[in-house]
Amino acid sequence: MEKLPPNLDRRITRTRQVIYETFISLIFEKEFTQMSIKDITNHANISRSTFYAHYQDKYDLLEKIIQEKLSELSELLLGSKSKYINYQSNIEIPDPYFVTFFEHLAINNKFYHIMFTKMDSSEFRSKIFEVIRESFYIRVSSMEKEQSLLVPLNILLDYSSSSIMGITKIWVENNMIYSPHYMALQLTRLSIMGLYKTMGKKN
Repeated sequence: MEKLPPNLDRRITRTRQVIYETFISLIFEKEFTQMSIKDITNHANISRSTFYAHYQDKYDLLEKIIQEKLSELSELLLGSKSKYINYQSNIEIPDPYFVTFFEHLAINNKFYHIMFTKMDSSEFRSKIFEVIRESFYIRVSSMEKEQSLLVPLNILLDYSSSSIMGITKIWVENNMIYSPHYMALQLTRLSIMGLYKTMGKKN
């Protein structure tokens, strides 16, 4: 693939960033179904031809935004692999995996708030579920071979992924009232101690 000149590449990045920020801002004002390309170009102060040079339509824009954010999340979770592989279980120190996950959501809070509250996007939820599930699979696969699973792998992955998805949705819907560190620590404690111990059941 031909490499773009640095100044042209920066221009493209800036234009897409402006379109992204405009889209995020507009979605708080009107429903996605009611949003037009003209709305986006007027607010972004760009021409229609500029928009169409980057995206086919608003659906393509939405799809590419989702793809970009979830790819970023996936790469971050994979990038933190060395940290969580070496993590020693401690109920006072949050697992680096959860820290990475919740910090990413907090940094991109407007995007995730829109996806979980403004959009009727089962496709998005399916995609983020797969990102979480895949990252857990990579984590389990990196365990030492002598460590054996106590439940079938597919049940473990579905349970872990569904739990994170559920608590994430509620956290986002409630405007992230707890800090990423706090959320990471609570999920770490739940993961280490399990449901019964965290409920106070002693035996």
